[in-house]
Amino acid sequence: MAAQLLVLPVLATGLTSCGDPIDDYCQSLKGHQAELTKTLGEGDTGGLIAALPVFEDLERNAPDDIAKDWKTLTTAISGLDTALQDAGVSPDDFENGKPPEGVGAAEAKKIADAATKVSSTKTQEASVRVQQQARDVCHTSLTL
Repeated sequence: MAAQLLVLPVLATGLTSCGDPIDDYCQSLKGHQAELTKTLGEGDTGGLIAALPVFEDLERNAPDDIAKDWKTLTTAISGLDTALQDAGVSPDDFENGKPPEGVGAAEAKKIADAATKVSSTKTQEASVRVQQQARDVCHTSLTL
C-alpha cells in the first residue's frame, strides 16, 4: 500500500497565545509514544482497543491536515470496542476468529462488521497517513 505524503500547510499567522497547533500535536504524540509502543505490543485487536483513549487524545490535538485520518481510525476502533462490549466479550475470547459460546448471530455479525471496518482499506490508508505525518512533521516513529 503506497503511503500518501501529506503536505504541511504553511501557517500564515504567527503563534497564538495557545501555541503552535502542530508543535502541540507533536509534543502530545511524543508524550504518548512509549505508552503506545507498550499498549500496541500487547496484541492486535486488544492492543488497538487498549490504545483507543490515546488515539482519541491525539485526534483531539491533531492539526487540520491529519485530523480526518485520526477520526477515521478512532471511529473504526471505537465501533469494534462497542460491538465487543455489547456482546459482553473481549478480543481475547475469540479463537481462530470464532466468537465464544453465548454470542448470538446478530452480535457476531455486528462484531465481524466492525472488525471489517478496522481492517478496511480506508482505515488502513488513514493509518499509513498518520504514521507518515508523524515521521515527516513530528520526526517521531509511530507504528499502528
